Amino acid sequence: MLTPGRPRSERGLPWIASSSKDSEIHRLRGLVAALAAVAEHPGSTQSFIEYALDKVVEVTRATGGVVLLGGAEAGLDIAVAHGQMARPGLDEFNGGETLARACIESGTSLRSDATASDTRIHGTARRRHSLHSLIAAPLRYGGAVVGVVEICSSVSHAFDDIDAQAIALIGDAMGGALGRQLALEENARLLRRLHEALLDTQATAQMYQDAASLDALTGLPNRAAFETQLEAVCAAHEGQPHRFGLLFLDLDDFKQINDTHGHAMGDEVLRATASALRETLRDTDVVARLGGDEFVVLLSSLRDADRDVRSVADAVEDELARPRVVNGIRLRIKCSVGWVIHDGVAHAHEVLHAADERMYAQKRERRRR
Repeated sequence: MLTPGRPRSERGLPWIASSSKDSEIHRLRGLVAALAAVAEHPGSTQSFIEYALDKVVEVTRATGGVVLLGGAEAGLDIAVAHGQMARPGLDEFNGGETLARACIESGTSLRSDATASDTRIHGTARRRHSLHSLIAAPLRYGGAVVGVVEICSSVSHAFDDIDAQAIALIGDAMGGALGRQLALEENARLLRRLHEALLDTQATAQMYQDAASLDALTGLPNRAAFETQLEAVCAAHEGQPHRFGLLFLDLDDFKQINDTHGHAMGDEVLRATASALRETLRDTDVVARLGGDEFVVLLSSLRDADRDVRSVADAVEDELARPRVVNGIRLRIKCSVGWVIHDGVAHAHEVLHAADERMYAQKRERRRR
């Protein structure tokens, strides 16, 4: 029933005011939900920026949006652009043909309801791309501005105060979250670089360590490395005789090979000797080159020391004496082998000296025969 005495135009105003208020509350609730969604987004930096811009465009009903990263001095870079804001180029944003440049220079949110008459905006991009309404908000992280978010509409006076508040609040949320993510990613990059530098340092250290402990010609442990290992094994088996043995090898007539075929051939014979020893012996046995044509073998984990050491010595002699082609020349590598079995008392230099003496005794005997 109509109320007597009131004009028709006034009788509908309470309903209109109530509807407008409900719409405003609904938009504010949407803004709060958008802020929460932006703040809780778990993705990467790029997916976060795209998601946040989608929310800004959705809340403000804009026809386009862009997120630009960078500063006033360094220049802006386009992180993501949607709709009409994808049309302008980077030079137009940096050249002040939208509000982005003025926003980042002032560090405050800016709004333009009629861009055609806005003196803060330069150039023709607003007309060519139908950017008739604009809002730009800075992205702050701490005290720094790390970028700007800007939205547009193809009609004038498209945005109101709630839209301006929405983009300002979401811009702050984006700046804080984006700054933290960028800081985490930078920290991750620094950690990766530190890890790579550490690996390089370790690789270099290993290279120098290998160079100091390996024989350059054969790749076998050198004299210093072998003597260190032999000392450790002797100490570990002190008071425990017959636990390991040592072979001492010296190539026969090696000088003749060098004199007849040259030193390059001699080097190939030494490499062939090292390769044959590796193939004949167990992985647990240690083969080393002491220098010149002298090699040693440390035999560990022996069951019957006397039998095992003698058997290995015979196998080594037989393998080296097998005809082989070295640098295109068919030959046999002959050697003299001396061996000792650790008595549980002798030190490394004593074991090595005893094996050396027995090798030369064998070599003299073979020459006598």
